[in-house]
Amino acid sequence: MKLQYMDGNDFRKALVAGAQTLGENKELVNSLNVFPVPDGDTGTNMYLTVLSAVKESEKVGESRIGKVAAAASMGSLMGARGNSGVIFSQILRGFSRYVEPYDRVDGAQLAKALERAAQTAYQAVLKPVEGTMLTVARELAKAALDAAKRGDDIVSVLDSAIEHAQEVLDRTPEMLPTLKEAGVVDAGGKGLLLFIIGLRRGLLDEGIYVEAVQPATAAAVGSSIPGIDQSVVGLGLEDEHPETLAELEFGYCTEFILKGQGLSTDQIRKDLQGFGDCLLVVGTDEVVKIHIHTANPGIILDYGVKLGQLSAIDINNMDEQKEEFRRGGHAQDEVVQADAGPTREVGIVAVAVGEGIEEIFKSLNVDEVVRGGQTMNPSAEDLASAVRRTRAAKVLVLPNNGNVVLTARQVQELVDAELEVVPTETIPQGIAALIAYDPDASIEDNAKAMASAAKRVKTGEVTYAVRDSSHNGVEVSERDFIGIAGGELRVAGKQCAEVVRSLVTDMVQPDDELITLFYGEDVSESEASRLAEQIAEDHPTCEVELQYGGQPLYYYIIMVE
Repeated sequence: MKLQYMDGNDFRKALVAGAQTLGENKELVNSLNVFPVPDGDTGTNMYLTVLSAVKESEKVGESRIGKVAAAASMGSLMGARGNSGVIFSQILRGFSRYVEPYDRVDGAQLAKALERAAQTAYQAVLKPVEGTMLTVARELAKAALDAAKRGDDIVSVLDSAIEHAQEVLDRTPEMLPTLKEAGVVDAGGKGLLLFIIGLRRGLLDEGIYVEAVQPATAAAVGSSIPGIDQSVVGLGLEDEHPETLAELEFGYCTEFILKGQGLSTDQIRKDLQGFGDCLLVVGTDEVVKIHIHTANPGIILDYGVKLGQLSAIDINNMDEQKEEFRRGGHAQDEVVQADAGPTREVGIVAVAVGEGIEEIFKSLNVDEVVRGGQTMNPSAEDLASAVRRTRAAKVLVLPNNGNVVLTARQVQELVDAELEVVPTETIPQGIAALIAYDPDASIEDNAKAMASAAKRVKTGEVTYAVRDSSHNGVEVSERDFIGIAGGELRVAGKQCAEVVRSLVTDMVQPDDELITLFYGEDVSESEASRLAEQIAEDHPTCEVELQYGGQPLYYYIIMVE
């Protein structure tokens, strides 16, 4: 099948399919993390970023690709999570900037838009590394341009891009030794390729990801769904709206979480495919996220109730959104009153997870703690909302996670406050930075002093391995305890305490004076106390402190200074 042009409606539908494809495969992408840690989240971050793009694109009530892509780009920026999500948002930004003046694009214009997308992503990264998602984006665009020169249509351009991108992805271990040693391809590159594959499926209504909407009356649709009482069909829909569901341009954007037992995403998708368009069904056999544009949300909700419990129900009238957009009333979900100006000079926002660690940060004068870090990277909009809540004219942001730094740097585009990001990559770095904060200094001087203080501490983390692996000469078996420091996997073993002691010994140098252990939610205080005593015996010239962190998945976070 050939497709000569892609307009905004096509692109919106393709975005949904791209999100669905990522959702169905996010755990596969997560598993490609170089370190065999339990919080690999590249796939999840990209999926949530794309979902945010989809949500914003749905608010545009017209078919110009320039308008739809611009809204999707803003959505991806607000929802960007982790490095992979931020890079994806930049890819979408470059794409949207190219297609901005167009109502629709052909194969050649699509290829040029992909080229601009890759260029924008490269420009957004301070030190681009080959063998990553960036490489896949660039080579994907290159293949698209070559296909466009042959006069190929939209689908053929994407086919060529996908084929070449797969070849490049397979070669990423040869470009990055860490990937080769871990025996994986680049996770971000894999996620991007899956998204493009989904994009193509959406354009062609192929496979299970985006089902073609068949013309059907409400009565006919109701009778096709097992478990739905026929009485719910007679709600006046047939009389008030004699047009078919497929002919409805808008309707209600309906989404919710379904919890139950033995749920089948395939069956749910099959059951609901005739109820509307932009159908999205992802999840497990116990938890499923459902999203659909429908003329009658009540039927969808009733269907869900038959299968289990519903939560996080969100229904929006897209006709009203369309009218609001036409009136120029398009606004972000969270609005701060225009007349509510700054009430203080400087505020501090920090990212942290764990009850104890959050309390430590609050005791160090952090105004807003955004829950996140390992296992759950906050979005740019999450951070922006926290910045707004400080009601400060100037705000310092401490990401405290290497996968959140790039996200934090996007926040300036979403807020009016003057922003300084202190590029802390670990919880100990964040604590050291906060101790160096001087309330009498300028925000610029504080940012420099805090960043300098953060670099002077060393961080260690102990968790468990989710797969067999080899890294930095350390052989790891699944379920081993592993110790990571300085961005390297240093120690692996069968006993947690021994791994912690070995990691600390590896980290401590003769001039170090203080070792602090933050124990996690899965460690008892008595167990942590015994370990602290052992470490004090191992390093008699150092003072050893023990703090409750309460962090998930990581048994211990270690700070050496």
